[in-house]
Amino acid sequence: MTMNYRKKLTIRMCFAIGYTIIGAALIFIGLLGSYDNEMLSMFGAAFCVCGIMRIVQNLRIRKNEDSIRQREIAEKDERNIMIWERARSMAFGIYVILAGAAIILLYCLKMNLAAQIIAYMICALVFIYWICYHIVRKKY
Repeated sequence: MTMNYRKKLTIRMCFAIGYTIIGAALIFIGLLGSYDNEMLSMFGAAFCVCGIMRIVQNLRIRKNEDSIRQREIAEKDERNIMIWERARSMAFGIYVILAGAAIILLYCLKMNLAAQIIAYMICALVFIYWICYHIVRKKY
């Protein structure tokens, strides 16, 4: 087992704790009563559940050196990496197509503000992709 993988697990644990804290904050804000939007609490609950599940998963992996080593091997397996990359690529493409269709539909339904928000989100996603592409291209 490499120290880099142990560091990766620590970073993942920090993110999971962050998800849980954000979720708890959203639940708290939703329960204050000044907001009539129950969606905020549900979104917070989803963040909390995901964060707690990742924490439990991370703690289970860290139980012994053998499970850490097995997990590291599984994550470095070329087939798994190819599957992850293709799945992300497909998800990106499908999301862009569905969001584009939603924008057209929302404009047809005269819901211009909702269409604009989705359009800005697509632009942000493509911009983030473009930045990441250039970073990765320089790295490799």
